[in-house]
Amino acid sequence: MKVVITGTPGVGKHTIAESLSIVMGNIPILDINRIILSENLLTASSKKNDSNNDNEVDIQKSYEFLTFLLSEDKFQDSIIVGHLAPYVITPDLVDFVVVLRRSPYELKKIYHERSYSESKTRDNINAEILGILSYDASKNFEFSKLSELENSNNLIPSSVAHCIFNMYLNPKSRSFGFIDWLSLIQSDPEMLKYIK
Repeated sequence: MKVVITGTPGVGKHTIAESLSIVMGNIPILDINRIILSENLLTASSKKNDSNNDNEVDIQKSYEFLTFLLSEDKFQDSIIVGHLAPYVITPDLVDFVVVLRRSPYELKKIYHERSYSESKTRDNINAEILGILSYDASKNFEFSKLSELENSNNLIPSSVAHCIFNMYLNPKSRSFGFIDWLSLIQSDPEMLKYIK
């Protein structure tokens, strides 16, 4: 079984993946970002730039490499983690895709703690409010393989991992397209500025 965990930065993908790996018998975790960097799957223009902040992923090369990697027997059971999953993962090679979501208010705090630039904060909060990764996941993966799950700061990672595993086992428990941050922020001018 191959499970993908995706979502905007800061939603808890890696923390949940570690707990899910334990729940699923310590299966390997494949971190898309680490693979892309270790295999230098970047565009020619970004390779010339010394700053990691300006690196651009070569989507086609990443797609091809990850298709090859996920076809190997040793990764038949694995968890694939990363916000780029909807763009670089072959849909036929995965069994279940979870898009983790988090309140934009929580993400704003997380980005402040991570010292994200104003531009990076705005882009990521905008993506979360508008559900960009959910939309893109729905365009790449079969709807029957998808589920969204809200992961807030007060949830215990092992509980979220068990919930994901149960959704994997019981497709009828999956839900997708019901998380709506626009209604949460619609009367908050401070948050609305992130989508203008």
